[in-house]
Amino acid sequence: MLLGPIGINTGYAREIVNWQENVTAKPLQILHYGRDGELAPNTLTVSGAFWGSWMYEKSNTPGRFPILSRFPEQHGPTDTSSERWILNNAAVTLTGRAGDWVTVFAQGEYSDIEFIGQDTYQLRKALVMVGNLDEFPLYAYFGRNTVDFGNHDAYNPFTHTVNNHSFRVDSDDPVIALGYAPHYMEGLHVVATAIPGGRHLRVADSRDGGGQFENWAVMASYQRDLAEDIRIEVGAGWLNSTIYNTDIPNHPGTDFAQAIANSTELIENGAWDVYAEIHAGPFRVGTEFTSTEDDWPATDHKVSSLTGQVAYDFDLFGMPSSLSFVYGVNRQGPDDTEFEKLKQIAVGLQTQVTENIALGIEYVRNNAFVPLIMVTRVSDADVRTDSIIVGAKITF
Repeated sequence: MLLGPIGINTGYAREIVNWQENVTAKPLQILHYGRDGELAPNTLTVSGAFWGSWMYEKSNTPGRFPILSRFPEQHGPTDTSSERWILNNAAVTLTGRAGDWVTVFAQGEYSDIEFIGQDTYQLRKALVMVGNLDEFPLYAYFGRNTVDFGNHDAYNPFTHTVNNHSFRVDSDDPVIALGYAPHYMEGLHVVATAIPGGRHLRVADSRDGGGQFENWAVMASYQRDLAEDIRIEVGAGWLNSTIYNTDIPNHPGTDFAQAIANSTELIENGAWDVYAEIHAGPFRVGTEFTSTEDDWPATDHKVSSLTGQVAYDFDLFGMPSSLSFVYGVNRQGPDDTEFEKLKQIAVGLQTQVTENIALGIEYVRNNAFVPLIMVTRVSDADVRTDSIIVGAKITF
């Protein structure tokens, strides 16, 4: 809906402000909406999303709650935890198109759940993109974004996959990316990203070259229709330097300068990712594996994540719904250590009640407490937790 040059598009908002699906490749998605005429030239589209939930958790070990998408500091010293309704994420985005070739995108976020030192309000995405897929197969952008490395999508409503948890790359300083997409939602898509040196918000870390682009990532995917109701997508990617590069046993990590100051071991430890997905009628099946190239010095073992998931899409009393099962294993330590691995199972149901409102419920089972914060000191392989999450997603 347009009011002069300013408009809203609920379908676009559901896609572009979605923390579970299409985690990477947002710039290409924006270009596709422009190509379809959903984002008209010389307009500004305002979008937003509010995801709120209530969660109940039960642990066999007081104070140990390993569910992903949350932080250990949220929980008390007891073996049960029930939270008031909290705002998991809220976002407002602005998508502006100047003619047919230039797109500006910005996304500001608020969350009741943030890590120590993070701001409650953050500008998570801000980029300028040049591209017109009707005229030319290349596009480029400059700015802050979730870097194209891995897939990291989750079929369940709220909880991240183990791959997302350990390997998503959110840039802090602006990156430069070049994409190649010769066919509309079909065939090959390749993105190469130059990443400034130093520590970023998530996972990317390399020697700080005084503003130079010391790090990089490349991601390639391919999708096509095999039959009328069958579609496949496969992908592979590489990130040249990750946070798993020092003997400091924290996922937040430090940059190389701080590591040198602390006289810690330094390595350049890259990561690789492969994934595959098939849509067959109402069924979706996906798998993803991500791993570091070398051992993390903090644990003397490679960090790796494996996700397998399936979803069934159906109508529930006339409302589009999805039933999902997601299984994940994250490994970061040698056999028989307390921090060897964590496992997660999530069973979810989500229903699109109206065009703007979706309701969801999840059951999540976690085995082992491996927080990747002082991972070698506080991990506990015997922890078992059961969680129920009930929530709503509102978009405009």
